Amino acid sequence: MLYRVFKLDWVFGALLIISGITLIVENFDPEPMITVDPMVKIAILAGLTLFVALVVTYFSALDRRHAEDYFFQLMSSGAIVGIVTTMFVHIIWDFIYGPLRGDDLMAIMMAGWSMGYFFYRIRGLNP
Repeated sequence: MLYRVFKLDWVFGALLIISGITLIVENFDPEPMITVDPMVKIAILAGLTLFVALVVTYFSALDRRHAEDYFFQLMSSGAIVGIVTTMFVHIIWDFIYGPLRGDDLMAIMMAGWSMGYFFYRIRGLNP
């Protein structure tokens, strides 16, 4: 029902463009460093991760019940490609140049998810 309102091709096309813009803007615009106590940062990120994961899990279950199976599998398969792409790009970059910043990782993940979505959209879900 929601997928008929927002055509996923447009959404993931926009994400792909936004990820490219994010990479360009974030790497040419130095952002101020915010210093946070490491223990506070760990506590906040752990709590926030748990909270967001629970909320996303709840809405994912809602989405699965109300979405067509094809669209749900299309987005899920694309998300797996995005996550694995992000991990490997980060590992390779870290090995060669050092750690990536958060905005770069976000842009890589959005691009990977979008490319995974379009790959499965064009090729189909079955091998």
